[in-house]
Amino acid sequence: MYKSKLQVLLTLTLYLCSVLGFSPALGAAKFETMQKMVVRCLSDQDVQTGSIRTIYRAGSTQGRLEEALTGSRQRILVIDCPHVWAVDVEAGKAEHMLDQDSDSKLHLPIISSRQKESAALEFGQEVDFFKTRGVKPVEGPLVDGKKTSIYNFVAGPVQFDLMVLESGLPLKLTVNAPRGKRVFEYVEYCTMPYEAEKFQVPPAVTVVEAPKPGSNAARRHYSTSGSATHEPTAPVKEIKTSYDLQIWQTYYYLFPEPALLVSAVKRMEADGTFDSLGSSPPACAFLASVFAQNADKIAAWVEELRCLSPEHRELILPVALKWSGNEKAIDLAGKITGGDNILLRELGSLSLAPDKLDKLKIDSPSHLDMLWGCFMASGDRRYLEKIMSVLPWLRKKDVELSQIIIAGAAEWSLTSNCYQHKRVMQICEEEMQNNAELKEPLMGILRNSRGK
Repeated sequence: MYKSKLQVLLTLTLYLCSVLGFSPALGAAKFETMQKMVVRCLSDQDVQTGSIRTIYRAGSTQGRLEEALTGSRQRILVIDCPHVWAVDVEAGKAEHMLDQDSDSKLHLPIISSRQKESAALEFGQEVDFFKTRGVKPVEGPLVDGKKTSIYNFVAGPVQFDLMVLESGLPLKLTVNAPRGKRVFEYVEYCTMPYEAEKFQVPPAVTVVEAPKPGSNAARRHYSTSGSATHEPTAPVKEIKTSYDLQIWQTYYYLFPEPALLVSAVKRMEADGTFDSLGSSPPACAFLASVFAQNADKIAAWVEELRCLSPEHRELILPVALKWSGNEKAIDLAGKITGGDNILLRELGSLSLAPDKLDKLKIDSPSHLDMLWGCFMASGDRRYLEKIMSVLPWLRKKDVELSQIIIAGAAEWSLTSNCYQHKRVMQICEEEMQNNAELKEPLMGILRNSRGK
């Protein structure tokens, strides 16, 4: 379905392995020590459990990333520049790729981004990131009776906070961005004797050559949700995994597959999408747009979705139905709702149809997420134009702080999605040429999205 099976394996390591650079000699590096980091990664969607990743780093050429999946399954990425192996331990298979278009260095960015500042924040070099920017630490709280210090750095709409022990070892990194917060808790952080086998393919694993998708194939970026930022070339056939859902939903407008809606909603529920006030609004808006495009299927879908938990059925479905703007859907919503609905109360019950957007007042970053949900379901440029309409707030003096925050979120999301969607970049380019008020902010957005 996609250009390379290796991309799927890389995606399962999430954004930890994005922007990989490689150097010219396999096995040439010899080190006395290596770094080991065991990191618990949390986000707005997985604040209860998170995921544990183990990272090894030897100099600027060798790295290893391990991630436990469901059950006993494990994914490993082994890097010995310019070589990389994506290992599926359970399958006993590793795909090898060689990248010759490189800067001869290994990069392990903590945050997936083409933004210069975010990309420079790497595992194994956390404190250096702040020190090279002239940041001086301030006194932090006691943790288990130990003194700590905190480094703080702000780059555009993103804020980085690193808590370290007196020894300088990281304890916790917090990244606050417009579309959510990520926390990285360092369970272990140490320097240990070098072990060459850590940077070799495990024994009894069959190595195969990955297809060659292009000179930059090893430099895939990943979004904050973990989905690959290249556009698919074919529709998703079925939704069995979170990755299937991400691709189906993010690029629905390219390959509309309404027949997968019920299985997609079930997957959303299983993934906890409906349990977060951060992820619920864009999901509801996306469903609303699909409902509006398939009015004749709404009643049957609502019947099939009786399988949802009562809480989700009464909270999510009425919101998506009302936001669709379809009269029959709105009637159905009235029959399902269980009383006060926090999403409707906080975000309103206006139709999100593209010809009704003039009635939508953007007074929350959640409204931006809703517009993105509608765009991904429809590809309609009017949703992007509505998002862009708040950009001038960044340069006006008579605006409230809340408006500046919203405008910063719009700028951030447009930059990110320009890289993920050709259509978003095209529309931004057209608006930059045709709308004088937007020329300057869009010029910056396009420049940053291209990494220039």
